[in-house]
Amino acid sequence: MGYTITTMLSGVPVESDRGALGWSSVVLLEGRGQRILFDTGSYGDRPLLLQRLESQGLCLEDIDALVISHFHFDHMVNIELLTEQQLFLHSRELDYIKTRAFAETGDPFVPLTHVRLYQDRLIPVEDGQILFPGLRIVHLPGHTPGTMGLYLEQEDILLTSDAVKNAADFLQGRPPPCFYSETEALKSYDRVRSLTPHILPGHDREFILGPDGRVEYQERSEVNLDLQDDPYGSGRLINII
Repeated sequence: MGYTITTMLSGVPVESDRGALGWSSVVLLEGRGQRILFDTGSYGDRPLLLQRLESQGLCLEDIDALVISHFHFDHMVNIELLTEQQLFLHSRELDYIKTRAFAETGDPFVPLTHVRLYQDRLIPVEDGQILFPGLRIVHLPGHTPGTMGLYLEQEDILLTSDAVKNAADFLQGRPPPCFYSETEALKSYDRVRSLTPHILPGHDREFILGPDGRVEYQERSEVNLDLQDDPYGSGRLINII
């Protein structure tokens, strides 16, 4: 028996001149006696994340462990909801936040308060480590020093987080924004390709890279923005698919 994979929140490949929107993927894995969340989403995702868990017949207490791909706010800030669960982070990322190296690199997305609150609760993991049966840690540095993915061996799918932020960047060989190394980020792309064509990225929908090099999306998702720019009207609805 393997794992059931449920995308609780789909990542959205959108940028803003007001900064990071933080709409990242959150994935629930269920199987082999475990319920595991891969990342948590951002503050604004919290009500929807709780609603999606409830729709699965689950509450926060039903989650056994949380795998944190890296310590950027849009991927980890909701760990404050999970007070008893095991929290796993790559050892390089743990060092990155504990030594405050993120400040030296100009990385604005690490929430310092959360570092102070959770650094002693985080369990370091290493590349190649079998976290639970059938789940293997894959170190994919570049975006940050300790960005990591989770490879489901039986299902042959890799949860990449921001090591592969979206399909367009991946297909065109553009590295994600890097606070560590663009060279390492491109090497991480190569490693992803060598593992599997089936990818669930950090800010995009799950896809399979076909033999012709084309992306085949495995799910549909959309976000509706209600822009209240007219005090006398009902606002403008902007649909992002």
